[in-house]
Amino acid sequence: MKLQVEQAIKEMGTEIPFSFVEPAAVLGEVDAFPWENHDVAVKGTYWFDGRQIVVRGTVCTIGVYACSRCLTPVSVERREDLTEQYVSETDDSNDAVLYDGDYIDLQEAVRETLILSEPLRVLCRPDCKGLCPHCGANLNDGPCGCPADAVDPRLAVLGELFKNEH
Repeated sequence: MKLQVEQAIKEMGTEIPFSFVEPAAVLGEVDAFPWENHDVAVKGTYWFDGRQIVVRGTVCTIGVYACSRCLTPVSVERREDLTEQYVSETDDSNDAVLYDGDYIDLQEAVRETLILSEPLRVLCRPDCKGLCPHCGANLNDGPCGCPADAVDPRLAVLGELFKNEH
């Protein structure tokens, strides 16, 4: 996932396209992430704006997540924006990443993009009913045998208060 800087510097302002498809393992330790066994595709352009190398593109992969309500495995296509600036010398006023040599390695930027954009909650479908809090049955498969009016024993005292009011 390396970009050659020399051509971009020679042709200032000219956008140069790039494209990579690599297994997620090239991004380092990714064993804890749902996209660990899938390919990561990176596509975009880069150019030299006179001061820095600007990289813009997209990172695509597939992750297998557990539904947040029923724990069913869900395959999710991930498509994340990648934007990064690289400079050859340190500049305190700039948030750009320092690069040295003739190449910029996008490995860390791609890894960071995927990790920071991990979905907080994934659902197998928008109307997922989840699991029964009593028996753990998947309510998407149909109702379980638990009584519908079952009251949490910790809240039963509140029910007694309402009975005494009537």
